[in-house]
Amino acid sequence: MPTQAGVALLALIGFAFAPPAQGRLLLVPITGNERAALNVALDGDARLLGAGPLRGSLVVAGSRDRFASAALDRGILILAAPSSWCGGPGDNE
Repeated sequence: MPTQAGVALLALIGFAFAPPAQGRLLLVPITGNERAALNVALDGDARLLGAGPLRGSLVVAGSRDRFASAALDRGILILAAPSSWCGGPGDNE
C-alpha cells in the first residue's frame, strides 16, 4: 500500500509540473551549463520573463515545441512555471 501511495504522489507532482504546450515555462539546466538555457530560449523565440527559482533556471513564455528538442539535447529540463512558485500574474500568459 505505501508503494501505491508513493506512485500516486509522484504522478501528482509530475502532472503539476508537466509543461504546457504554450505559456509560462521553466527552463532548468541540469548539466551545469547555465548559458545553454538562455540560448535555447532565444533560439526558440521564447520571451524571457525572468530568472527562475533554481540556480541558472529561466522563466520564459513561448511554445514548448519550438525548443523542446534543443533543450533536451543540451540537458535542459522544461517544466511548468506556476506563478505561485515562479512569480508572475498568471500560469499561462
